[in-house]
Amino acid sequence: MKIEKHIIIYGKVQGVGYRYWLKSFSVKYGIFGWVKNNIGGEVEAILIGEEEVVLNLIEQCYMGPPKSNVEKIIVTTSDDNYNLHSFEIISDN
Repeated sequence: MKIEKHIIIYGKVQGVGYRYWLKSFSVKYGIFGWVKNNIGGEVEAILIGEEEVVLNLIEQCYMGPPKSNVEKIIVTTSDDNYNLHSFEIISDN
């Protein structure tokens, strides 16, 4: 069953390649969505895919890339019904 999760990742997650790390895992496992840096220092993402795969990826997000230090992740179910067929990094403004 496909699910859609909205996550916000807190800690040392900007300037360490977190968005690129998340995109590489998402593409590898067939997850669609997007990831971006937030102005407050968090990384935010939408993950869309098979339930088991998405939940496993969220668990991996606690480790992140080598230079990151994840303090917490807030996970909510998204009801935006994104119709995405790729995974994108949304650039900083």
